[in-house]
Amino acid sequence: MKLHLVRLAKRLGEARFPGIEGFRSYLLTQPEQVDEARMYVLLEGEVVIDLPDKSYLHMRKGEAAHLEEPHLISPVDPSVIAVWKLR
Repeated sequence: MKLHLVRLAKRLGEARFPGIEGFRSYLLTQPEQVDEARMYVLLEGEVVIDLPDKSYLHMRKGEAAHLEEPHLISPVDPSVIAVWKLR
């Protein structure tokens, strides 16, 4: 199955592969508090991820991050991100 994740996320708000649990791509337009382990791949746009130790990650298109601790993810502009819930 082939899906255009960026186009679907922009048009529908999110895209999922049928039968694949814990994965989605979605349009991030406002900050989101996350309390679970996740892996991200930024497909379009730019985001800042605030970490509990007061540090942060600045992600641009094509970059990935694996986070185990709670975090706040905020788009710099509307962004499309692929997410895997790890637990």
